[in-house]
Amino acid sequence: MKTISFSDLLSVHQRLDDLFLEHQRALMRLDLISAAALLNEYENQLMAHIRDEEYLMIPLYQQRAAAPIGAAAEIFLGEHEKLRQFLGLFKEEIEKIKTSDDIERGALFLIDSQHLFKRLLVHHDTRERKMLYPLLDEVTTERERKRLFDRLALAPNEHTSKSRAAVA
Repeated sequence: MKTISFSDLLSVHQRLDDLFLEHQRALMRLDLISAAALLNEYENQLMAHIRDEEYLMIPLYQQRAAAPIGAAAEIFLGEHEKLRQFLGLFKEEIEKIKTSDDIERGALFLIDSQHLFKRLLVHHDTRERKMLYPLLDEVTTERERKRLFDRLALAPNEHTSKSRAAVA
């Protein structure tokens, strides 16, 4: 049986990235209904992943890991809050575009504004990949990781969770 690692959660990050790309493709086609629906689906899945981190992983990280510079729990939590704020702005912008006289301009503005969001995601992903997940692996046992992964709302592809069928 494969050893469970927090780095397995990078497959969740990839699924989320793919879903956001589909949202942006819908924006490029000016299919605002699909773009809004995909953004809502993305937000639901991202928020499930963030809740998993904030309620299951980060408390464990704070209790057991010696966080290096640049990897304090507060940094992860702050980035999560910025991600939430961006998503709220994107949803508002889609609603504005729907009533705009120049839908193309609105879609381009939204895609441009999403660049900062995607940069934040890259930095956040890198910080988790290089610090949070490896440190959590160091301070937990295989059994603890298995129990924690069983509680995840948004589990990696290789692992089961209560919402896996809903995500697939």
